[in-house]
Amino acid sequence: MIRINLIPQEEIQRTAGRRQSMALGLLVAAGTVLVLVAAHGWQQVALLAKGRERARLERQLAELRGPYEQVVAMEREKKELQEKLAVIRELEAKKFGPVRMLGDLSTATPDKLWLTEFNERGGSIRLTGLGVDENTVADFMRRLSLSPYFRSVDLEETSEVKNEAVRHKRFVIRAQVNYAASPGSKDTQAKAPETAPEKLAKASVGGAR
Repeated sequence: MIRINLIPQEEIQRTAGRRQSMALGLLVAAGTVLVLVAAHGWQQVALLAKGRERARLERQLAELRGPYEQVVAMEREKKELQEKLAVIRELEAKKFGPVRMLGDLSTATPDKLWLTEFNERGGSIRLTGLGVDENTVADFMRRLSLSPYFRSVDLEETSEVKNEAVRHKRFVIRAQVNYAASPGSKDTQAKAPETAPEKLAKASVGGAR
């Protein structure tokens, strides 16, 4: 049998070209699918690795959380105990401080000096009294400054008074009182009393004028 190809040669070439293009497109599509599958698989592997790492870190964190919470609890309890001790010390100071302060005040008062007025307000005291002379008043201020319960002892004013033909030095002294001080904690003389005789001398000169 004799077959006669009636399809033009150009049509055959175009058909062959279309087939090659389709084959190439399918090949490209298949390659793209393989790349996407490989990328997805790699992503899954990476996610699994990250998941395992996260689980490991969470286990370590859980192991550390227990001791850390214990340390935090201990620090909190320590702070609470320190606050309670501070309150107790403050209460003890308020309870015994005034008694000890008055005891030091009595000890610091010379024989020839008399206190006529004592005022205390907001941790500040004002002492008014009479002394036989300037040195007696200065000695009183020096003794006060040696007490741990008195700070910033300062002579506010002084004047000379006459009572039944006897002259005395009237004085007003201001100081800060510290009820929380420990007995015997101050062992050095403050600088303020060193100027007391000078102040008293100046006041005396002024009064004489």
